[in-house]
Amino acid sequence: IYRMEFEVFKSLEWCLFYIAAVVVFSTHMCLGWQKAVPAPSLDIPKRYHAKAIHVGYVMTAFIALIYASFPIYTHLWPMSSGYLTPEPAAP
Repeated sequence: IYRMEFEVFKSLEWCLFYIAAVVVFSTHMCLGWQKAVPAPSLDIPKRYHAKAIHVGYVMTAFIALIYASFPIYTHLWPMSSGYLTPEPAAP
């Protein structure tokens, strides 16, 4: 999987596509979280709704940055062989 990430994200187009997909997913998550917090089933007091929504936004941004870091890292830096024997490139 490690080698495959470097091979796929060598292309700038795939990096941009993946990051765009992360942005779309994050937007979807934020909009869904904003609608889910006031739901009676979560039983969050009304005075904490705004804070809970903002905490959800921060957590979503953190997760999105982690996901976006993989293609950015693999595109900008070369693959290191690590401590194991290097694997031959895929045909």
